[in-house]
Amino acid sequence: MNALDSQIDQYKVTARLFNFINNLPQDKQYILYKQLIKENVVTEIFKLIIDMHEEEKIQLIERLGEIPYEEKPIRTVNLDENESFLRGNNRKVCKIPVKCRVEDRFFKSYIINISTVGALIESNDRFPIGQQIFLALKLPKPPNPIELKGRIVRSGSRGIAVKYYDIEPIHEELIRLFIKKNQ
Repeated sequence: MNALDSQIDQYKVTARLFNFINNLPQDKQYILYKQLIKENVVTEIFKLIIDMHEEEKIQLIERLGEIPYEEKPIRTVNLDENESFLRGNNRKVCKIPVKCRVEDRFFKSYIINISTVGALIESNDRFPIGQQIFLALKLPKPPNPIELKGRIVRSGSRGIAVKYYDIEPIHEELIRLFIKKNQ
């Protein structure tokens, strides 16, 4: 393979990526963008603003002033097939103390967002994807802690994403009520 063939192959891959991204719905394009810039959206927005003409900056200020700010539940969409369970599920930003066990390791942390199918737990440590995890958490309403089983589906700088399995219907309903009450 000569240098020209190699360069042509690179363009084919790039063209396929452009076509794929162009055909994604806008919300998934945004999620992909956030993943590519490693969640550093503010810095990227500032870079775009710096490159704008003064008239465009004024128009942006006017449009931003028209947008009412409402805190709505987060709807998570992820392009990762392993996390398709998150699509379309209401999530609640929170800070719920949780006790976790991964294999023989116990630790305490906080759930920073929760849904009826999974949670994101604060952690500086990384864990293997697919690893089983046991959670014990206390929601404001029920008197006893809720114990859940899950699998780690993502482990990164923001924490551990957990997908529950074998969740008891009463626990799912308690989480749903917690999310609904605090919207």
